[in-house]
Amino acid sequence: MREPQDASARPTPRPAGALCRAQVLSLALARRAVITGAHSYIGAAVARELAGRGWTIHTLTNRRTPAAVRHVTSAKLAFDPDHLVAELHGADVFVNTYWIRLPHGDQDFGMAVANNRMLVEAAARARVGRFVHISVSNASADSPLGYYRGKAEVDAVVRACGLPHAIVRPTLVVGPADVLTSNIAWFLRRFPFFPIPDGGRYRLQPVTLADTGRIIADVAEAEGDLDVDAAGPDVVTFREYVELVARACGVKRAIVATPGWLALAGIRLVELFLGDTVLAREELAGLEQELLLSHAAPLGTEPVEAWLRAHESQLGRAYVNDRRRHFGDQAAEPISEP
Repeated sequence: MREPQDASARPTPRPAGALCRAQVLSLALARRAVITGAHSYIGAAVARELAGRGWTIHTLTNRRTPAAVRHVTSAKLAFDPDHLVAELHGADVFVNTYWIRLPHGDQDFGMAVANNRMLVEAAARARVGRFVHISVSNASADSPLGYYRGKAEVDAVVRACGLPHAIVRPTLVVGPADVLTSNIAWFLRRFPFFPIPDGGRYRLQPVTLADTGRIIADVAEAEGDLDVDAAGPDVVTFREYVELVARACGVKRAIVATPGWLALAGIRLVELFLGDTVLAREELAGLEQELLLSHAAPLGTEPVEAWLRAHESQLGRAYVNDRRRHFGDQAAEPISEP
């Protein structure tokens, strides 16, 4: 006959609510996200957000892993179908941020579309749980601009892939070391005037990098096929945006309306010394066509002016050379740490 146990020695029953929370946490920790470019820009923001929600993170990247990063495993981003299938196997979600800003050497938008198609096909073969693709606001198959037309081609491939999916279309993503905002600030800090192509009356709707990462993580955890914009709460003209950056930097500059062709000609002269493409003709066309403007209710909540003021001490202190960052001596260095 078993001796009766001392009540004080019995394990304390776990409250039902606590057990449920523990189970949820256990399930969350088991979720695996694969992200292209988790040591780059948007990919790093998504990695930070998902890691904070308990996801394990694996990245496909050609950048080195920062020494301080312990929670992200990595593999080379190589466009080989079998390699990609192996790396994507077992992923609950695949977040694809891969794209190119500008053609360079043998890389063009056609190649970027083909590589994205390979990523989609590999994800389907690996049977990932969910495919999240980062597109751009106002992508269109009819666009005369290669960037927006190419993004629309990939969007169509994602929609037809047969996987549960979400497409996220950011506007102008503003964050540490973003190309456009950082370099506007760099020019404002160093020159007595700032030329505004064609007057700058065209509108844009910036969204902060943190908001972008949150929006992408939200759709990664959602169900059903989704197509959403990532845009902030404020709509400003390009001129007003430059003025916001100037105020954040604490400088007063003459902002001069300049014909677009003349502004680009001046930029080309500066590019000779910088060894970079500051603003491409197609990028200016996208601004002037208001393609960085959403036509849906904004999902971003952080006002861009507040973000600029919070980062005024870093804005424009160094020029962000995008060519070096992607094709030169910085191509293997992390842009941002998850």
